[in-house]
Amino acid sequence: MKTWTGRTPALRGERHFDRPMRCFAQRPSSLVQMLEEAVARNPQGEALVCGETRLTWAALQERIIAAAGAFAERGVDVGDRVALVLGNRTEFPIAFLGAAWLGAIAVPISVREQKPGLEYILVHCGAKVVVHESELAERLPEGVLRLLPSDLESDKPVEARASEEEETAAILYTSGTTGRPKGAMLTNLGIVHSSMVFEACLGLDRSTRAMAAVPLSHVTGVIALVTTMVRVAGTLIILPAFKAKDFLHLAERERMTYTLMVPAMYKLCLLEPDFGRRDLSTWKVGGYGGAPMPTATIEELAEKLPGLRLLNA
Repeated sequence: MKTWTGRTPALRGERHFDRPMRCFAQRPSSLVQMLEEAVARNPQGEALVCGETRLTWAALQERIIAAAGAFAERGVDVGDRVALVLGNRTEFPIAFLGAAWLGAIAVPISVREQKPGLEYILVHCGAKVVVHESELAERLPEGVLRLLPSDLESDKPVEARASEEEETAAILYTSGTTGRPKGAMLTNLGIVHSSMVFEACLGLDRSTRAMAAVPLSHVTGVIALVTTMVRVAGTLIILPAFKAKDFLHLAERERMTYTLMVPAMYKLCLLEPDFGRRDLSTWKVGGYGGAPMPTATIEELAEKLPGLRLLNA
């Protein structure tokens, strides 16, 4: 196992949320500005891969603006909550960033959440609209405007709406294991800083090809993968559901360079009979979290993938 590496950008003292903080001196002012910078730096670079879908950064921005238009046509405005009950699919980052484009607040929710939990979260956050998988319709409460992923299209151009650094851009709910789920508010400032930390400490850049094998609705998927790839203008490769065989096939085919998973997922990959025959030479950064990584797993990965930096993220 290796420690985090890389150099963080210069810091300076600032005051936010009524307290002093150390902040990156040079940074985007919002998630939307971070997206606009990615498109400007790498317009024809590959931004997203999911199944047969491949989008450049310029094309992804068009889809994001279309989603924002679809939200706006349904009355979504600055500060409104847009709930996302979506699995790992193309429309997740499009809807997430489409909400930000309007100055609205994205509320990602696990597709495993059952009816009581969904009702509580949607009412608690005051969701204006919910984008959901079609098969989950019966779990949703009445009275909330519903959209399917196929509804995220509009011909109406929508300009990006300015959003302040301290304003909330997303709300992620806890699992509720010790009581009611609690909504953790992620500000533009926090999202930008976290994304820049991953960029610097993991040494990521526009050549990074990141595999999203964990749920995108989790903070790991949202920050370590979606918004971090926005920050570096790299490529997000979306795996709809984790199966070790599918992961290894996609990692090899798409020349994956980085992912972040739980230790058990690494072990499942190592148990695949053809692991040693896969060409995973481009895999340079393997982040993990959620549980300790067993020493035996670390040693086996070091033996079979000597070029991999394994990092506790």
